Amino acid sequence: MIRKYLLNSGIASLAILGTLHASPFTAGNIAVLQATSLVNNTTASIVEVSPVSVTPTTPVQSIPIDGTTASVALRFSGSATSTGYLTTTDSGSLLNFTGANNTNTSSNVNTLNPRGVGTLNAAGTFTLATTYTGASSNQTRSATSLNDTAWFIGDQGGIYTNGAIAASPVINVRSVKSFGGTVYGLQASSTVTNIAVSTISAPTGSTATGLPGLTNNASAQDFYLISSGDNGSAFDVLYIVSATSNTVGAIAKYSLVSGTWTANGSHTTAFGGFGLAAEDSGNGATLFVSTGQGALTANSLLKVADTTGYNAAIAITTANNVTLYTAPAGNIIKGVAFAPVSSLPDLTVGVTAPANGTTGTNFDYTVTAANSGSANATAVSVQLTLPAGLTYV
Repeated sequence: MIRKYLLNSGIASLAILGTLHASPFTAGNIAVLQATSLVNNTTASIVEVSPVSVTPTTPVQSIPIDGTTASVALRFSGSATSTGYLTTTDSGSLLNFTGANNTNTSSNVNTLNPRGVGTLNAAGTFTLATTYTGASSNQTRSATSLNDTAWFIGDQGGIYTNGAIAASPVINVRSVKSFGGTVYGLQASSTVTNIAVSTISAPTGSTATGLPGLTNNASAQDFYLISSGDNGSAFDVLYIVSATSNTVGAIAKYSLVSGTWTANGSHTTAFGGFGLAAEDSGNGATLFVSTGQGALTANSLLKVADTTGYNAAIAITTANNVTLYTAPAGNIIKGVAFAPVSSLPDLTVGVTAPANGTTGTNFDYTVTAANSGSANATAVSVQLTLPAGLTYV
């Protein structure tokens, strides 16, 4: 299969490259957003962790996010318990996070504007993808995209998009993530009508539609969907992590059965739980969870195994949990996501053969190649000569 990179132009996007130098990510590794200190205005790093790590104090790499250069600066709140989520775009090619695009180092970042979406690609290259203007005192929380250019930005005030100055829809959303071409948002709410996970149909001007079968959840922290393979490519298993303290939490499991999300029980944790990523592991799933409640220093990234599959009661054995990484003193692991992967669209190749040919006579094949989803095609003439004793028919 022949592949090549595509370069997309942003939609009202800044696409400003940073100056940091990082190593390429390894596919299958885990990334976490690590705030540097427990204050309301701080810097952060993206830390890459191996899912089979045996040295919890030694990550694969740590990529500092510039918090001082005006054109690309992003600053974060280490003390907030509902910010610092980490996501990927629908293609998995970009790792995403949000912060204040401001060099102010003293004011609470929740009061600062503009706010920006930072991304890292598979090569570890940082881009400030876009900015927006939120309401002062509201928190910027997360972002994702279906096409790597038009952004769904989760803010305490609602969903923003590239360059927006007002939220639409207006919902108090935490993490926004995309799975299989659909964007979902998480709300932590005691209001019965605010369903824990909703679909969001557009980057702006849409409505949040609660997933059928779910209820509200006042202590919800993060969520993740996986495709079990039992229903084709459908994302049919949902995990939600909740926490009421740094040491009390739960992981709930749901399966999509006949169009309704059916509860498959929950597992009580002794580590709270904030950021969450998950992957299918055959007959079950592997979950990656950051401990605490979003502002616990020197917390850890855990690997947790649910040993049952689609529409089966969750089964996690606490003794089997594995600590993959522990943050240094004073630092806080917040959001969790999979490392970004290269986006290499298929190159479609068509071959047109000549009508006929005879021994010793030149004839042409015409090869046409086009990137998937592109209307552009390039025809290349390839001339071949039949060897003696052969006839092309």
